[in-house]
Amino acid sequence: MLQSMIRIMYTGLCLFAVIYCTWVQAAEPFALKIERKYMGADCTSGYLSINGTAHMHALEKPWKGNQPLISSIPPGTYHGYLRYDHADRWRIELVDVPDRSNVQIHIGNTTADSLGCVLVGSKIDAKSLCTLSDSRDAYAKLKKAFYGTDTPNSTPDKEITLTIAQ
Repeated sequence: MLQSMIRIMYTGLCLFAVIYCTWVQAAEPFALKIERKYMGADCTSGYLSINGTAHMHALEKPWKGNQPLISSIPPGTYHGYLRYDHADRWRIELVDVPDRSNVQIHIGNTTADSLGCVLVGSKIDAKSLCTLSDSRDAYAKLKKAFYGTDTPNSTPDKEITLTIAQ
């Protein structure tokens, strides 16, 4: 009797482990990539793609040795998670930027709107390459790409990564 109870419990545990592991590993990728096209004294800018398709422009501070608050972030791949505690109620924060914290993707039109974060916009000034426009529209597009709808009622299980290429 005891052996059959142990066998049933073991079978149940194995089934739970298989279901849990399948569920945990089922995170859909949400892969962002910034292709930097301009790196100047006033800014760093380029294109942001979502799952391989270019969708908007990206703007960062100029490169200043990865100094917090005043520099763009170094090239590399970073993991992200969602934050809901800002006025916009939705942000992607990058967690493994070397020697940096609170690096986020958010709305803004110039580098003055950033403390070392990544800003997004639908258009970029062709002359300066350092001023975005329609940032709210681009941000809404990013959010919709994540949720798959303009009116989400739950958060999908997605693994967020941002790759910054030089």
